[in-house]
Amino acid sequence: MLVEMWLLGIDGGGTQTRALIASADGRLLGVGRAGSSNYHSVGLEAAVAAVAEAADAAVAEAVAAAHVHGHAKAAFLGLAGVRSAADHQAFREPLAALGLTDASERLGLDHDLRIALAGGCAEGPGIVIIAGTGAAAYGRDPGGATAIVGGWGWLLDDQGSGVWLALRGLRAIMEATDGRGPRTRLEPAIFAELSVTSAREAMQWTMRADTARSQLASLAPVVLATAEDGDRVAQEIVAEGARQLGRLARALGETLEWPAGAAIPVVPAGGLLERRSYRDAVRTELAAADVRFALLDAPAPPVAGAVFLAAELAGAPLSAAARQRLATELATR
Repeated sequence: MLVEMWLLGIDGGGTQTRALIASADGRLLGVGRAGSSNYHSVGLEAAVAAVAEAADAAVAEAVAAAHVHGHAKAAFLGLAGVRSAADHQAFREPLAALGLTDASERLGLDHDLRIALAGGCAEGPGIVIIAGTGAAAYGRDPGGATAIVGGWGWLLDDQGSGVWLALRGLRAIMEATDGRGPRTRLEPAIFAELSVTSAREAMQWTMRADTARSQLASLAPVVLATAEDGDRVAQEIVAEGARQLGRLARALGETLEWPAGAAIPVVPAGGLLERRSYRDAVRTELAAADVRFALLDAPAPPVAGAVFLAAELAGAPLSAAARQRLATELATR
């Protein structure tokens, strides 16, 4: 069945870009993927190219199934690294040239934290904690005030992120090799992942000019798995990562205005928080806070949140049933 009005949502992160096409009643029509679209990491040209590649793949799937034709009624892009007015300005003309929608006023752009929050809370109040390649949090209170904390980059911040967990794991191996720290099963686990046989080789891999942050972040699941397997050193790293992510939510709980006594919804986002052990560790940290938090268990993913925001731009917000339908269909892809 041909869909006359369709929506495009794009989630652009430091590791991959994901595009989603959906109908106004929440049917999933097409999905596309591409590489990183964080232009601070890959450059503006490569970032826009990734957006185009993901969108084209999603459209191709929807067209092949005879679902859509023409342009999206509205599109919303949540891209990592888009924070300032200068960031928005940099993307304005390149994105307009892609022709993603049939009207420029229905093309929305903001940071990836906003679409992640929309995935869990639509346009309602709440906090999102994102832990992927990097880490940050974003909140919107009932009065509409917003704030971002964290996300200052892997060198200075991003505590609790994939890169942070990986670097802490590698550091523990180096310390154990020197006798400055306890032995840890992180050593054989990370060595196997990197196909190296010594701490020095692991150090050389880390320091190579062509080792990308996303490659470092790919070691984080090894740290989590080793912690789940009972390694004390890995468990301490994971616990500290969860504490750091909890601090992000606590900062927003204090910075923004929340109704007294009401629990603040917290949306977990990013690949690391899809892992139950890490999500539960963050839940434990939030439970110990002075402010009441309610960590959501199964929010819609950020790319679905981008579609929800696109529907707002189109003047036809998705119903709760449509949002649930899209999240359910997307979970199988």
